[in-house]
Amino acid sequence: RPMFMAGRMEPAMEMVRKNTEIIKESKADVLLLSCPICYRIFKEEYNLEGIEILHHTQYINELIENDKLDIDRNDKRYVYHDPCELGRAFEIYDEPRNIIDNIGLLTPGKSDKDMAVCCGGSIGSLTMTLEERDEITKNSIRDLMTNGPEEIVTACPLCLKTFARLAPVKVRDIAEIVANTIKVEN
Repeated sequence: RPMFMAGRMEPAMEMVRKNTEIIKESKADVLLLSCPICYRIFKEEYNLEGIEILHHTQYINELIENDKLDIDRNDKRYVYHDPCELGRAFEIYDEPRNIIDNIGLLTPGKSDKDMAVCCGGSIGSLTMTLEERDEITKNSIRDLMTNGPEEIVTACPLCLKTFARLAPVKVRDIAEIVANTIKVEN
């Protein structure tokens, strides 16, 4: 994506061609991604016919719905932040919430789903100063903290890194909270 955004179309397309070749040679039938930006690029810029492209929230939710994960539910209060590229771009809103509902208590933020506030770390805002980005981040955190969650959960590594610098509570990727709640047989 950075190459596309910088107008370096030929090197970007060469990378797409090479990655496509590697992925198709793997004979995989699913491409699983944890990054919403990568998810968007693979969905929009690649022709991976016959290969299902999934964000990890979709995959984890499917595992939970099909009883493939045994979750040890807790009473922790979580708030979910909708990453821009996952929510507004692809309307993946329900899967992450279903995952959290199966783990603990989902508390709403002030603004969520298509009204969620950006984390402030977007690589699409290259002209903004760190102070301007931090103001967006602080505003988003205020929205998320409205109902007193114990942890902020997101499904984007960039959002996680951005929030972790300024949040008053622990910030985790949704896969982390799932990993920490899977029942393990002794």
